[in-house]
Amino acid sequence: MQATANRFSTTNSLIMLVDHQTGTIDWVKSLPKETVITGCRVMTKMALEYDIPLVLTTTVEESVGPTIPDVASLAPDAFAKRYKRGGQLSCWDDPALREGVAATGREHIILAGLTTDICLFFAAQDALDLGYKVLVVADACGTTSALGDSLTYERLRSLGATVTVINQMVTELVNDFSTPEGQKAQKIMADEIISKLYA
Repeated sequence: MQATANRFSTTNSLIMLVDHQTGTIDWVKSLPKETVITGCRVMTKMALEYDIPLVLTTTVEESVGPTIPDVASLAPDAFAKRYKRGGQLSCWDDPALREGVAATGREHIILAGLTTDICLFFAAQDALDLGYKVLVVADACGTTSALGDSLTYERLRSLGATVTVINQMVTELVNDFSTPEGQKAQKIMADEIISKLYA
């Protein structure tokens, strides 16, 4: 089945991980930290396997550290090119990021960030305002409380974002596991998700 214009696909999307840092990951209490890290690993592996642009951002690294090792080690090039900013809450306040994302030509952004109610929220809101279609991957996000997650997702939906989970994201990008291309996604899911169900 051919992807429709509204579907997020490997050819029209980019993946953006906002502020998944060694400090911010410890602030996650709304989900198990391991769930968020797994979501980030799957998103990173999908970007690498399907040549989807991968954008990493960090904020005040001197206080909350660099990108988490699970992402940095998988994607050293994206890590080296990460967009580092000071105290701005929205990553889109960085002109270099705006220009870099625009240069990819991708209008669909698959987004996750820490924390959900601060840097993820502003990243999604501003992306929508800039005209991008936004898919938020909830199990690669998190904050200090479940309430923070739920209220943020409610607000983002009202603004036009779609909120989903990692399994649905993968199967929207690659919805035919019978092909060689689809089997790459199937292996990522088997390695990162299915295998852990029996651990």
